[in-house]
Amino acid sequence: MNMKMLLALVATAAVAITAPSVAGTWSMTVDGGPHGTLKMALTLKQEETKVTGTFASPHGDMAVEGTFENDALKLATGEGSITFTAKLKEDGTLAGYLSSEMGDMKWIAERVADKDRK
Repeated sequence: MNMKMLLALVATAAVAITAPSVAGTWSMTVDGGPHGTLKMALTLKQEETKVTGTFASPHGDMAVEGTFENDALKLATGEGSITFTAKLKEDGTLAGYLSSEMGDMKWIAERVADKDRK
């Protein structure tokens, strides 16, 4: 293996390690709906740009899927009745809009600390 190839592999690995991810459990605050401010949750898995997971709301758990690219998250429930858009901010929070038949609502989310992580 020559030096250029080795450097290219190291650089590629460094980018993959430091690439932002939305995987994990998020505590959401949704504001602007008919019921006032509500606490909800997102549990997400990420493989490259594909994101899947569960949206936990007062109406029950719903599967979500979408993408995360260039710090932008786009998700939709299986039926497409609820869509989410958000940006991953520098402080590690997500902020964006949730759209449903009840209208557009602002939401923010903070990652829930992994209790098993030391």
